[in-house]
Amino acid sequence: MSAEKIIRSQAREKLKHGGWSRVLIALAVIAMFYMIIECVATLEYIITDAFTLTEAAEFVVKVSCGSLVVLTTFLLSPALLGFFRMLCNDNKEYDTNDVVYYFSSFERYTKALSFVLGFTLRMILPSILCFSLVIILVCVKAFFLKDSIGDTEYQVMLVLFIITAFIFTLRYATRYFVSFYLLCEDEDKPVSYYFTVSKIVMRNREKDVVKLSNTFSGWIVLCITVLPLLYVLPYYTQAMCISAKWITQISRNG
Repeated sequence: MSAEKIIRSQAREKLKHGGWSRVLIALAVIAMFYMIIECVATLEYIITDAFTLTEAAEFVVKVSCGSLVVLTTFLLSPALLGFFRMLCNDNKEYDTNDVVYYFSSFERYTKALSFVLGFTLRMILPSILCFSLVIILVCVKAFFLKDSIGDTEYQVMLVLFIITAFIFTLRYATRYFVSFYLLCEDEDKPVSYYFTVSKIVMRNREKDVVKLSNTFSGWIVLCITVLPLLYVLPYYTQAMCISAKWITQISRNG
């Protein structure tokens, strides 16, 4: 049996005994948190509909609301780390309180925010480089070849470039794959420790994560109909957490 099949089997067993319903409750809590972001995002439309604004004022409103959405997303991001912590826990049953674990004290909360910020800063430049072709295509279409490229051709090219850029961005991000597990395992280390160790651990292991992700391709396609997402998201995330755990332990033993 391949490593991917073993990990997926372990993920199903963990979900079965840990309580699939508990995972769904945890996801519901996270969804409630992120409904706040949706509410913040609607401020732009409320303001623009309620007042007659100049182009400059409308631009300021859009920038301000966009910045507020980004800030709110960042401030609520520890909920996702709490979800990963719940799935990485070795307890027989899931503890849904882990979702709000990093909100339980100022020290934990700031540590979680520092982790998210550290990951974001490490991904900004690579993401820009990966999406450079997308940016160039949009600029060329907007300023130089407005009528030379048909809308259909342009949209097809844009979608292909975005998909390619997204794949390369995820590929780069795999070097930090076990960093979240290291944080859940020992939160007393400096934030830079998790990313540095993850890069060392993931050497020659990045392809393993990609292979595991690829085995979920069919399931992910089914999520277009939304309902399968309630099955696939816990299954996929738990498998990734188990993978991070075993990769870390194999690296230490090796």
